[in-house]
Amino acid sequence: MIDNLASHEATKDMEVTKNLGGGSLIGVPIFYRNGENYGTLCGLDLNPYRYTEDHIDLFKAMANLLGNVLELERANREIETLSVPIVPISDEVAILPIVGDVNEVRTERIMEIALSESANKSLDYLIFDLSGLINIHANSAMNLLKIGQSLKLIGVQMIVTGIRPDLALKAVQSHTDFDEIVVQSNLKQALNWIGYKLVKE
Repeated sequence: MIDNLASHEATKDMEVTKNLGGGSLIGVPIFYRNGENYGTLCGLDLNPYRYTEDHIDLFKAMANLLGNVLELERANREIETLSVPIVPISDEVAILPIVGDVNEVRTERIMEIALSESANKSLDYLIFDLSGLINIHANSAMNLLKIGQSLKLIGVQMIVTGIRPDLALKAVQSHTDFDEIVVQSNLKQALNWIGYKLVKE
């Protein structure tokens, strides 16, 4: 806390103090739960002001609340990343298993990771395995299949495996264009189509 910026040793000669003409400042650090500092929550008054314990408690409470919100946001990002794992098979081939429920938000995340990881890893083929899919919204299903068009633009062939009958019916009813993707019944057939053979040694 600085009650008077114009007279405090740390701030009196600062350019910002001269521009403001003085004032007062209260600042509270914002921390993640692991102790990492995110930044500082600051309050500024253009006039000198003596902050009370109530002000201190209020800013501490707000900083704590912001820290919790940021922690939840970071955890959510980590969960989203973990829920879309790219599994490399070789330098040119990777598998993206889709497990659980898929909504529009997760579909967008899948598209982002599929495109970015395919480009970063210089993949030739990306296999989408839908055998672990539990539930998917009709629009999300169509958008998921249309990812193949975007992958084609960066030189990646999309292969889809494990399409259930209900998902296949939705795709046909929506007149989804399958020209940009290859559909195989299972992962083994997809690898065989690429030219890979599973050999037990």
